[in-house]
Amino acid sequence: MEIRRLGPEDAEAFSVVRLEALQKDPDAFGATYEDEKKRTLEEWKERLSQTSPGESGYFGAFSDGEIVGTIGFFRHKGTKARHKVAIVSMYVRESHRGSGLAAGLMNAAIDYLRGLGDVDQVQLAVVTTNPAAVRFYEKIGFATYGFEKRALRVGDQYFDEALMYLLFE
Repeated sequence: MEIRRLGPEDAEAFSVVRLEALQKDPDAFGATYEDEKKRTLEEWKERLSQTSPGESGYFGAFSDGEIVGTIGFFRHKGTKARHKVAIVSMYVRESHRGSGLAAGLMNAAIDYLRGLGDVDQVQLAVVTTNPAAVRFYEKIGFATYGFEKRALRVGDQYFDEALMYLLFE
């Protein structure tokens, strides 16, 4: 299993996995399948361009040359908040769940962020209807610091999110 930063050359494969994630788990992401499927290949490439390393990006896990999991991050803007980074878009294909791949992706992202030298807090939000994901993040070392009621809405159904953080020592 290979885990590495994704670049523009991975855009087409990344878009397939991203759209799959949005279709299979629509309540787990802030984006929608309908919005994301409108993106052009150039927009997907731009999303994966590393023009400002350390500001945002994605990691992908590969099995037999195919992306089977992704995790993204973005640094908060502004001088007073640049020490914080948000983890986003964590997804592992069903065929690879339970394999340790999610932990590998998370550890790759955390190692990268720690290596930047000026990040000391990693944040994420996870829907409370996914207790397995909450337990996974807790096992990695994340702690809950709050909840956002009605954070996401899919149709007429609302989803609350647990807000979690990990401090670097």
